[in-house]
Amino acid sequence: MREIHSLFAVLLLVATAAQAQQQAPAGKRLFDRYCAECHAPSFGHPGTQRLALKKGAADAVLEQRKDLNADYVRAVVRSGLMEMPPFRPTELADRELADLASYLAKERAR
Repeated sequence: MREIHSLFAVLLLVATAAQAQQQAPAGKRLFDRYCAECHAPSFGHPGTQRLALKKGAADAVLEQRKDLNADYVRAVVRSGLMEMPPFRPTELADRELADLASYLAKERAR
């Protein structure tokens, strides 16, 4: 019986997380899918660590920055920058890139 309760709790947790992810803005979902592996906060994310060395800890976490411009985000994503590879339109469609750029540029709050 204890195993059934544990399994139910895990399934409920997974379902809740999936529902929360579906309710997130498109740009956030795209960031989590394509960018978070390298640019999430904390140690172990090479993009965040590289930005911390270059720009300082305050500007290392992309989702927390307030100085990003949507045009700049689009240019970096399409062209790549240093160790970051470019993302082709076949990997990240133009509409998706626009949503991602708006999200990181904080245009969703305007």
